[in-house]
Amino acid sequence: MKLSGAILLAVILFFSAAFPAVVQAHWTEWGPVYVRLLAAACHRVASSQRIVQFGTQLYSQAIEVSVFPQCTGIEMTQTYSLLFGVVLLLNWRRMQRPMYFLLYAGGLAGLWAANFCRNVVMGIGRYEPRGWTPVLVFGIFVVAAWPALMRNRA
Repeated sequence: MKLSGAILLAVILFFSAAFPAVVQAHWTEWGPVYVRLLAAACHRVASSQRIVQFGTQLYSQAIEVSVFPQCTGIEMTQTYSLLFGVVLLLNWRRMQRPMYFLLYAGGLAGLWAANFCRNVVMGIGRYEPRGWTPVLVFGIFVVAAWPALMRNRA
């Protein structure tokens, strides 16, 4: 087993199994920090609105938002990690290269950025975008796993 394959497997196992429990256990410390970042981004997007952060809640003229651990994207991280883990196990020999670790990390970063943008849109009170998250998870998964799925079987 190559070192890069072992690291990739360990990271996938962490994000699919331990990450949700870690976020839930430490939400009292991490929640206000996440909401502070969210409030700063909301204020930057809609500078005319007064946005106030108190604990894990955002208040503006348009809406009051309570931010829970699930708002950070735990489920989509878990789903993406499980899908990537299945592809890893099916193509073990090929996916032990460091490139696949970078693809996995890039996919996670893209999912977290999209989720943060969704939270900003909700924080400024425009609307609550729902329904596109599973499509985004599947889309990023396909793009990240495409080289492994379309390998040359010669």
